[in-house]
Amino acid sequence: MSPVIYAKTAKGRSEVAQRCLGLNSRQRTVLIMLDGRKPCASLTGLIPARQLDTIVGELLAMELIGPCTSTSAAVPAPQPPVMSPELAQLKTEMVKTAEACLGLMAAEVVRRIERAGDRHELLGVVGHWHMALQASRHGRDSALEHVERVRASLAGM
Repeated sequence: MSPVIYAKTAKGRSEVAQRCLGLNSRQRTVLIMLDGRKPCASLTGLIPARQLDTIVGELLAMELIGPCTSTSAAVPAPQPPVMSPELAQLKTEMVKTAEACLGLMAAEVVRRIERAGDRHELLGVVGHWHMALQASRHGRDSALEHVERVRASLAGM
């Protein structure tokens, strides 16, 4: 294992935040731990060197990491935007409604709501949330009322 230092690319930072590419748990762990500060070889205490080499090769091929240069280490990962209290409250209400109406089936809907970082992204989730409520036995009767209230709240933000 070489003493190369790898850093996440913009695509890699996005994958850590969004989980879109379906990385397995080992790939995700390595991606998270390659921070542009410590050599890749320092991870061999957690993952066998041969397996680590394979995973690093896969992450490089997917362009999620790259060899660290002095400038890439100096660039901090972008911070998520600060969410307004109103939007955070609305997301909390949507999650509670989904969990109450969908039970165990709420997990994917809740994940989508929680990933929404701003008003525009939450608007994109509202349709999925509404369809799930309509399809549920416990949310069917109140789905339209819920979605109209959420859309009105989002329009006012």
